[in-house]
Amino acid sequence: MKPSARPGYSRAAFFVVLASVIYAVIGNTFFQLAYRYSAAIDEAYIVFAITSAVYALPVMLWFRRKYWYFALFIPVIWVPMLLITGYLMGIVFPLPKDDYGAGMLLLFIHGLNLAAVIIGIALGLTVNAAFAAWRKFSRE
Repeated sequence: MKPSARPGYSRAAFFVVLASVIYAVIGNTFFQLAYRYSAAIDEAYIVFAITSAVYALPVMLWFRRKYWYFALFIPVIWVPMLLITGYLMGIVFPLPKDDYGAGMLLLFIHGLNLAAVIIGIALGLTVNAAFAAWRKFSRE
C-alpha cells in the first residue's frame, strides 16, 4: 500500500511542513526585531518561554491521532524552512553588509528558537499523551 493511500498520512505530513514554516517565520521575525531593537534581546528568555508554549499548541491540536510521531520531524523540516524564510526576509528587510555582529545575534536567536521548537514539541506530545492516558484509564 502506498503511503499516500493511508488515511491521515498526507494530512499529518502537511501539518509538519505548515508548522515548520510557521515556526521559521516566527524565528526570523524575532531575529529581525532583535536586530533592530535591543529591548527584544533583553527579554529574549521571556520570549523563549512564551514561544515554547505557543509552539506546543499546534502540536497538541494537529498531532493527537495515529500519526503523532510526525511531530518529531518538525525540527528537521524547520531548518530548510528557516533558511528559505530567512533569505526571503533578508530581501524584504535587508541588513547592512558590514555588520558582523548580526551573525552572532543570528546564532543566538536561532539557537533559542530551536530549543523552543524542541521544548514545544515535547510539551505538546506530553500533554497529548497525558490526555490519552486520562481518557483510557477513566473508562475503566
